[in-house]
Order: sequence, then C-alpha cells, then structure tokens
Amino acid sequence: MNDKLRAAHNKLQDAVAEIVSGDDWKQMLKIASKFHRYSFNNHLMIFLQRPDATVVAGFNRWKSLGRSVRRGEKGIAIFAPCRYKTKVETDIGEEQTVQQIRGFRVVHVFDISQTEGDDLPDLDAVRPKLLDADAPEGIWDALVSQANEAGFEVVRNRRGSENGYCDFSSKQIAVRPDVAPAQAIKTLIHELGHALLHSEELPRSKEVAEVEVESVAYIVCDASGFDSGDYSFAYVARWPDGSSDLLRDSADRAITCAKGILASLESLAKRSRGFCRC
Repeated sequence: MNDKLRAAHNKLQDAVAEIVSGDDWKQMLKIASKFHRYSFNNHLMIFLQRPDATVVAGFNRWKSLGRSVRRGEKGIAIFAPCRYKTKVETDIGEEQTVQQIRGFRVVHVFDISQTEGDDLPDLDAVRPKLLDADAPEGIWDALVSQANEAGFEVVRNRRGSENGYCDFSSKQIAVRPDVAPAQAIKTLIHELGHALLHSEELPRSKEVAEVEVESVAYIVCDASGFDSGDYSFAYVARWPDGSSDLLRDSADRAITCAKGILASLESLAKRSRGFCRC
C-alpha cells in the first residue's frame, strides 16, 4: 500500500508543479487574493445598480492590478463591515484578541467594464471544479464511522460558500448537501483530515493545513478507485503561493493520515463488502 500512496502523492505533486510553473500563475494568485467575497446583500446591491457586472473591486484595488477607473464612472455602493479588535475571555480563563463587527459603512466599487489598463489572466483556468460523478458504494457510511470514532458528528449543511467545514468546538463535520456523491466524499475526507491531523496539533499555518488535508483527500480518493484530480490539483496549487515546496514538506503527514483512513476503510470493507481497491 505504501508504494501506491506515495505514487498517488507524487502524481498530485507533479500536477501541482505543472500548474504553478505557468507564466500567469503568480499574477493569477495575486489577483484572486485581492477580490472580495461579497455577502448576499451586497450581491443584490451590485445587481440592482449594475446588473451586467462581472468582476468588481474598489478604486485602489483596481489600481494595484494595473487598471484605472475611467473618469466620470459612477461607483457601485455596497456595505462594508466596520471591524474592531477586542479582547474576550475564553472558557479556560485566558484572554484572546478577536475581531468584532460593529456596524457597516457604505463604500464604492467598480466593475471591470468601468476600468481600463492591463488585461487580467483567466481566473477560471485554475479554479477547482466540483466533481460530478458517483462514488464507490458504502464509502460514505464508512467515513462517517471513522469521523464518529474520532469524536465528530457528520451533518449535511452549508453555512457559507465552502463545500464543508470541520468545527473543532462543536465536534462537527459538515458537508455541503447539494453536491454529487464524488464531491461529497472528497469533501468529507478533506474535513476528516482536519479532524485527524489538527484537533490536537495546530498546523504551522492555514496554508499547511489545507495542503495537508486536500492531499489526504486526493490520495484516499485515488486509492479508493475514483479521480478527484479536477478539484484537488487546482485546490492544492492555490495554497502554497505558487510553490510546490509546501506540498513536498507535508507529504509524510498527508500520506500517514491517508494510510490510516484507508486501513480503516479496508477493515470495514472486510466486514461487509469491499469497495476500496487499495
């Protein structure tokens, strides 16, 4: 099994290296990181004021991207939260600094059609694509059992734009309910990876955490007989800021975690009917 897991990880690493070696990759990452994720209310405000809008950003943000707002263009009014840092006491009596939202203010953004300047690379070219396929029979229940053994409840829920989340405080793993079985399985493995790797030992950074768990997801999916590459390759490549070094550094932890998940799947398969072709 070790050789197959290492081969799967190497395949992921090679694919990511190919993606990040493109001339436009660094610029794409820079641009993708600068665009806001707007709330539903702001999407509605944008639509009401400029229904043909496609990509919007503030005046200074467009300037940093090499584009300028044309003279005389009218801005699109949206709400921006007013954030303040405050200290709160945790359950164990420690002080922690958190950000709180205290009201909103009106700011103005502009659609790309209201600007001129440098062309933007295709942001969709390396965007993860949701998997749209069936999954091996029995694997969902087997993964849920593993999550339960780790002390986590699995629910089908969506609270934002993400496909799933792992809530350490409530011991809950959520998977978006409106995706195909293959995507649901991949997301569940991703979040299970968080539960297994990061419940007790915090990662060095969010980038490390995401590279580790999506690598786990790809390896487990590959060993279980279905391909998550359309999603995982692009997803992993977006986190290391254009470098595949982070992927190599996280290989051992990812492979060890994936091996544990696969061993449990194999054990459960022996007690029922097999689905994991390891």
